[in-house]
Amino acid sequence: MRVDAPQIYIDTQAELDALVAEASAAPWIALDTEFERVRTFFPRLCLLQIATPERAACIDPLGDISLAGVNVLLSSGAPLKIFHAARQDLEVLQHALDVLPDVLFDTQIAAALCGYGEQVGYAQLVKEICGVELSKAYTRTTWCRRPLQEQEICYALDDVHYLGDLYRHLSERLEQHGRTGWAEEDCAVLARGETIESGAASAVNRVLRACHSLDQAGQSVAHALALWRERAARRRDRPREWLLGLDTIVEIARHRPSNLSQLGQLAGVEVSTVTHRGQEILDAIEQGRAGAQDYTPLQRSVRPDPAVKALGNRLWKHLGELCMQAGLPTASVARRDDIRALAAGERDLRLLQGWRREFAGNTLLDLAERAGEEPAC
Repeated sequence: MRVDAPQIYIDTQAELDALVAEASAAPWIALDTEFERVRTFFPRLCLLQIATPERAACIDPLGDISLAGVNVLLSSGAPLKIFHAARQDLEVLQHALDVLPDVLFDTQIAAALCGYGEQVGYAQLVKEICGVELSKAYTRTTWCRRPLQEQEICYALDDVHYLGDLYRHLSERLEQHGRTGWAEEDCAVLARGETIESGAASAVNRVLRACHSLDQAGQSVAHALALWRERAARRRDRPREWLLGLDTIVEIARHRPSNLSQLGQLAGVEVSTVTHRGQEILDAIEQGRAGAQDYTPLQRSVRPDPAVKALGNRLWKHLGELCMQAGLPTASVARRDDIRALAAGERDLRLLQGWRREFAGNTLLDLAERAGEEPAC
């Protein structure tokens, strides 16, 4: 399906400016990134691949060039930006260029709505739609290394070569099924960066779930430590676990040491941690102690009401039947936790918004509310 386009490795300003000018006039551009995140909190952009209907190129962001033109290109409404599984790429671009495309098309989202399954991989989609088996030879390439081998560059370019073909095929399928608006709605959420911003909250919540068995004071300290770790990891640009591991936070929150000597005696607390970050950790512990009285602890899970559990099972089964008839992955519409929440009376759910509400939410909501009106036996 793909017509072989000239392949270019760009590491000079003149070449980059020419590509940006050409891409700006294209109907769409396909994008992918290669990055590293082993020793850092933030991803380090190592390679940016861009394809137009005419050619594909690898841009070297580690070279002596300005990416200001790329920033303008990505922030403009046109051309359409095509990604596959865009969330990580968007996070990389936001950190490196301080920009998020406002109009994008995610082929993974579109593929799910076209019946290819939830979170289908790029290589699998290329094989099914384009009939091409992509190489896996360079999946472990160190992308910050220079110079890159020609085969590595070709491998990276394959990640954008076929996105235009996937876009055309999936767009036609979406139109046939009347789901173009569905894809646009979900891609717009990505473009707003909401999933990127949720990362910090998720990291804090993982700590709180791990500490759910602690008393109120312990949970308050754990919360303060999680917030400190998030800020410190961003400030130092180091992975969260390098500063303080999850198990170590639980141990500290359980014992709540009041001095460096006590802190150093706890399991999992290294000498270097006490030396370089010990006082900051003690300050966070004190902050958690001071706010313990006003802290709302995470409630231990309790057995769900049998009637609510039975209703949740009925709703989940009904959703599965709707999705099977429509050829949709159930998880693309709602997760099991969403259905449990609906059965328990929650209404601020993604299932009850946008196309999901029209497709299944109204029906499930009606079933849930009618079940609530039935007299108890």
